[in-house]
Formats: sequence, structure tokens, C-alpha cells
Amino acid sequence: MVNFLKRFNMMKGLVVVFAGILLGTFASVPSVAGEEDMPWSPVQVKSYYGTYDPSLKESGRASPSLDRPKLEKWFPPAKADAPYVIGVCFPHFKDYYWTAVSYGILEEAKKFGVSIRLVEAGGYGELKRQHLQFLRFIKEHVDGIILGAVSYAGNEQCIAMAREAGMPVVAVGNDVYSSKISAKALVSFYEMGHFAGEYVAEHAEKAGLDTVSVAFFPGPKDSGWAPETLMGFKDALDYYPGRVDVLDVRWGDTTPIEQRRLIEDSLKTVGPANYLVGNAVAAEVAPEVLQQAVEGSATTVIGTYLTQNLYDQILYGKAAGAPSDLMAFQGRMAVDMMIRLLNGEKAGVDFPFRSGPFIPMVTMDNIESSHFEGLFGPRDYTPDFSSVKAW
Repeated sequence: MVNFLKRFNMMKGLVVVFAGILLGTFASVPSVAGEEDMPWSPVQVKSYYGTYDPSLKESGRASPSLDRPKLEKWFPPAKADAPYVIGVCFPHFKDYYWTAVSYGILEEAKKFGVSIRLVEAGGYGELKRQHLQFLRFIKEHVDGIILGAVSYAGNEQCIAMAREAGMPVVAVGNDVYSSKISAKALVSFYEMGHFAGEYVAEHAEKAGLDTVSVAFFPGPKDSGWAPETLMGFKDALDYYPGRVDVLDVRWGDTTPIEQRRLIEDSLKTVGPANYLVGNAVAAEVAPEVLQQAVEGSATTVIGTYLTQNLYDQILYGKAAGAPSDLMAFQGRMAVDMMIRLLNGEKAGVDFPFRSGPFIPMVTMDNIESSHFEGLFGPRDYTPDFSSVKAW
């Protein structure tokens, strides 16, 4: 079994908080007390250079047309050659995942003196609204667009239009299959699910369980990333020496109300499992639901990715752990990639076409070394949209 604690120790002490330098034109971010004592250290990333061909791509994996992955340190560009204006399209702000990504984007933009126009579609079912927001950015002639896609394949026409207009498009967080995408700052959610599965296997092996039962809550079925986490999770558990029964799989939007409903329905239908594994919102609400529904529940809760609220559940011993894709740093990487493209550099040659942070597994055993601000930004951070036009 892969030892996640060893993996995480490679990242110990990671702090991804930059000193604020310049207030953004369209959004402001509060300064962090004591941030001058937390200098940036280069973060290890998994990078892919070469030429991107989406026709060869499999779900959850980089296209084999790219070179073999390279583990390297990420360094930002030296400067932005102009005060660029970058449009940012996000799926939603229903949970803290995209709040953390926005923190990284806005802080990196301030550092380089570029401006951010940030909009959110309202959910993974709002592809049409994301199209309208994307097209508005093209009409207003922003210099480039950073896209947190609500659909892996649903924005291809919009991306092609942006490229025809001379605007690079960088994917952040969620994968994009379009052949016209300029670069990608993201990790594999197949790998995230795989890490969660390996952790379940380690945990169950230590507990001496010959048979492991699991209830799984991936997230929105059409999102792309949610099915990948389930696939990676199942593949990881293929190596478990005992029997694994996935008793229930329930898809749904990542809102606390919906995830709570799904967990309650699962408990009524199939009863409690040894492990409840799912998207971060499911893992956030699960401890309270289990406590209310099952007296003395022995179900262990594990997330497939990490958010601020789930971090606290792990800190308080109510959830066992979750892999982290360092969302705030992904946001910084997306801005760095965009600046390099606008400066005239070529993705896949001068910098990676695709790159994402080395993924740590955050657990009850190592969470004290997992600095909150390094993972998410300040606890009191909320995006300030007071000067952003609502579309």
C-alpha cells in the first residue's frame, strides 16, 4: 500500500500565502496577519510538456500525446508585460472549493498588477449560463479567460471562439477536452479518488476488516470530476486483500442540503457502511447525519477532496481524512500560465501545458502540520464582488 503519511511529509510545512502587493481593480482581498513571516516556498508539481491531442485522452488521465509527467518545482513568471485584464468563469460558490481557487487567483493577480473579472455560473447544471458569461468576456475583449468548467466537453465552441479572437483560455480545477484549450492548471480527480481508496484500504487493513462496506457520494454525475473520483476509488480498492462491497452510490449537487438528503436516504435504504466516502460537502455533513441517524455509529468518513469545513471535521476527529489538490495554489498557477501566454511564451515548451500540485493526504495524524492558510488562504476570506458587474 502507498503510505500517504510519507507522501504528506514531503509537503510538510508547505505555506502558499503570498504578501499582498497591489489591490486588484475588480476584486479585493484582505491582508493576512503575520503573512510577512510566511515566505513562499516553491511547491512541487506534476507537469506535462509537449503537444496536446484530446482525441487520445482517457477520462481522469493526461493525454498520452503529452510527454511523460515530470515532478518539478513551480516558479511564477518574472513579470507581466502589460496590465492584462483576465476574465474568470467559475462553476459556483456553493462550497468553499472555488472560494479557495478564487483566493489564489486574486492574490496572484495583485502580485503582478493584472485585473480580474470574476463570474460564477450558479452550479453544474448551468452550462448555458456559463456560455453566456464566457461570450460576454469575448465581447468585452478581455486579454484571456481562466475557465473552471461546469462540463469537461460542453465549452468547446466557446473556447474555439475565444481562440479565434486571440484570447488564450486556461483551464483551472476541472479538466477540459477541447483541442483549443491553451493550458491546464489542475490535478487528476481519478488520482484524488485513487488516493482516497488507498487510504480506505490502509485504514481497513489496520482495523483487521476482512470485508469492507462503502457508501459513496461522488457529486454531480455530469460534472466529469465526480465520476472520475469513483473510478479511481474503485480501482484502488481492487488491490485490497479482503472483499469490498460498495453498497450504495448516490449522485447529486454539492450543496449541504442535497448531500444531507442523499446520506439520509442511503442510511434508510441500505443502512450504515464501514466507510462513507464522498465529495467534500458530503464528508462535511456526514458526521452530524450519522450521529443523528445511527446511535453509536462506527462509520468512518473520508472525503475525495478537501475544503475548509472538512478540514475542521478532520481537525476535530469527526472525519478521518481527504486528499488535497491545493486549490488556492491551482488558482495561482492558472494566473501564472495566463501571464506567460500573454507575454508570448508557448505552453508545452516554455512552461508545462498541464501541471498541478503534488497531492498530499490530510489526515487526523498529520493535520497539525497541514497549515490551513497554505491550503485555502485566510479563514475569514470571502471574494469581494462590490465592483464586479453581475451578469
